[in-house]
Amino acid sequence: MLDQAAIFIRDAREALPERAAALLKEAVVLLEAARPCKERDGLMALAYLRLAQLQRQLGKRQEAERFFMLGYSYARSSRQARVRRLAEKLGGEFVGQHQG
Repeated sequence: MLDQAAIFIRDAREALPERAAALLKEAVVLLEAARPCKERDGLMALAYLRLAQLQRQLGKRQEAERFFMLGYSYARSSRQARVRRLAEKLGGEFVGQHQG
């Protein structure tokens, strides 16, 4: 399951926004069925954070914020530095969006 979810996340990078969102949501479905672990939480974080970016690009601010919060939470629980840095970077962008 983790491998297939990782493939969906990877493929979402090259897809058009609507297809990318569908791939990322499919990855989340697979990951929700997997047993919690560091790798699974890191993939969940990545999927949700990328969904947040996509939804923001598509002008869906509320969905973007919800996905960001989920991704940020999973990034913290995964303890994976790379994913956590992405969450912190996006956090600055989301906070800046509210202040601007």
